Amino acid sequence: MAYPFTTLRRYLPLVSLLAAFGSAQADDGKELFEGKCASCHTIGGGDGVGPDLKGVGARRSGDWLARIITAPDQLKAQQDPADLELIKKFGMEMPNLGIGRGDALKIVAFLQGGAPQPAAREGAAPAGTAAPIEPEKEGTVPTRELLSTGRDLFTGKEPFAKGGAPCVSCHVLRYPGINGGALGADLTGLYGKMGESGVRGVLKSLSFPAMKAIYAGRPLSDAETTALVALFKDAAARKQAQCDPYPLAGLGCFGAFIVAAILFKRRIR
Repeated sequence: MAYPFTTLRRYLPLVSLLAAFGSAQADDGKELFEGKCASCHTIGGGDGVGPDLKGVGARRSGDWLARIITAPDQLKAQQDPADLELIKKFGMEMPNLGIGRGDALKIVAFLQGGAPQPAAREGAAPAGTAAPIEPEKEGTVPTRELLSTGRDLFTGKEPFAKGGAPCVSCHVLRYPGINGGALGADLTGLYGKMGESGVRGVLKSLSFPAMKAIYAGRPLSDAETTALVALFKDAAARKQAQCDPYPLAGLGCFGAFIVAAILFKRRIR
């Protein structure tokens, strides 16, 4: 059925109002995304701590996106297949950041609306390029100075500038001179799992429920983050080195056994 142009004109103000409302929602969502999500996610910059969200509005329904933003723990409890696949891929579940549904819908509107993209995190690939398969080729170099600072920050020997609690109060790190708590996860292999961008994202956001309360208003400085990244990188390398020697050790024992057998045979003669 065709409608006269005069009839359609009556609805133009309403259409304009809805379009303006949607644009405002997306703008608010962009600000919320940059404040709450950008430390773990990029839009077109490749995977980091969490998945790259470019095009996620076309792949997932708005309701699903709102649920994973507001209540990711409930999705996991319900064994949601998409959520379980993400947990398996990234080795961790989305933390509950306490975002209300109203703000979540604004973030969803931003993700679905093609609004201007936020800048990718430091170290992420430029928008529109494929995500790197390997972690950074070099990244932070664990110098003796950085490792010493990182160890002192981790153990609390050197306090964080903003007064946050030392990592050792909750976390284990299997590293010389460090003994850790048991409340949080073992961080020895963190760098090996996440790479440099991922570790930096975690340290800059500190958005996991327990950490969020402890470090509220006490963010780590860039220098503190770099020192801890160096420590985690070296810890992961030491862990890998400890796993590798076993085959060589077995060959060494076999060789020693052969030598001992030869010497014993000569003594009998």
